[in-house]
Amino acid sequence: MVSWDVTFGLMAIAFVLPFCFLWFKMGALRRHAHNCHTELERLRYESRALEEHVRKDKNLFLEALGVPFLLVRSSGRLVMCNHQAAELLGIDMNQSVNLLRVLAVESPFRKVVADAVAAQGQMQHALQAEQGGEPRVYRAISTPLGNADRHIGIVFHDVTEEHRTQIIRRDFVANASHELRTPLTIIRGYLENLLEDDAAAADADMRTRALNLMKKHADRIVRLVEDMLAISRLENTDENYLSKSEFDFSQVVDDVRLRLEGLMARQQATLHLDISPQPFLMVGDKFYWSQILFNLMENALKNNPEHPIHLQVSAHAVADGHLCICVQDDGVGIPPEALPFVFNRFFRADATGRIKGTGLGLSIVKHAVEAHGGTIRAESTPGVCTRFVIRV
Repeated sequence: MVSWDVTFGLMAIAFVLPFCFLWFKMGALRRHAHNCHTELERLRYESRALEEHVRKDKNLFLEALGVPFLLVRSSGRLVMCNHQAAELLGIDMNQSVNLLRVLAVESPFRKVVADAVAAQGQMQHALQAEQGGEPRVYRAISTPLGNADRHIGIVFHDVTEEHRTQIIRRDFVANASHELRTPLTIIRGYLENLLEDDAAAADADMRTRALNLMKKHADRIVRLVEDMLAISRLENTDENYLSKSEFDFSQVVDDVRLRLEGLMARQQATLHLDISPQPFLMVGDKFYWSQILFNLMENALKNNPEHPIHLQVSAHAVADGHLCICVQDDGVGIPPEALPFVFNRFFRADATGRIKGTGLGLSIVKHAVEAHGGTIRAESTPGVCTRFVIRV
């Protein structure tokens, strides 16, 4: 009986011990699995955080470029872009769309993408597109990256201002050449006449008339050259030609009135001043402010040679800390269609050629005002009032 109990006990022990060992082993495995799961979740979290960090860094880099940028596959499918590019092309930057399908066939941007994916090397593209209701000029540069996915980077540079500057310079040279050619041709003609025609050279009246006309046109050339040099200096951003100091604007008005006194008398023009306080102190280049006022007043007089106009010059300090200077007249005025162009170089509202001048006066005014950090606008009701308002 005893031996059976011992045998049974030994058998129980033989079965229980492995079970207990397995139980504890499974517990250890469960704890290890839990720890592994926790570690895996931590790694997943860190991976997601790292991916988010990389994504933010990538977006920051793309936005920091400051210009529209695209990265596309050789199929034309968008890989990534920045906000500037998405806005420029009118696409959703978070969707991996095929640009060759979503962009309109007539879109200049689609042609850039199509040419970029078809090219074997770097390409430059010039295109024009309307943004915000305004025509803009872009230079696009596409570059194959040479990676396994054959990605292509495309960057767009807005060169509108550069394009406009080139047009302005081209037109400036053409207009200047035209304006110089006319008086030079007249001077040359009279010189040839005096040199080749002994009778004309011997005629005192003819000689005096020719010399007076040559002097008149030589003066016109000198004025034109001086105006062109003035614009060139004012446009030169590398050097500051302004000699700033404090001065009384009323003295500038008096100086200009004396310079135009003869012309005003011939045209029976009157001048009214409304300047307060006195003295009206300003800080700037007195010479250029004299040119600003002279050109505005002379322009009003020249555009009304047969009309005894009333001129008014006013200057006041306004509530926002600016100074407001206004020059107005009650002459023939400026047609509404010509008003947006009055500050353009060589532009003349009078297309008949009856009004003489270099066509640079108002352009000099605008550049000189802007060089002082101010703005100028023109207002006109033909036959009633023309007003130039300066805020500085």
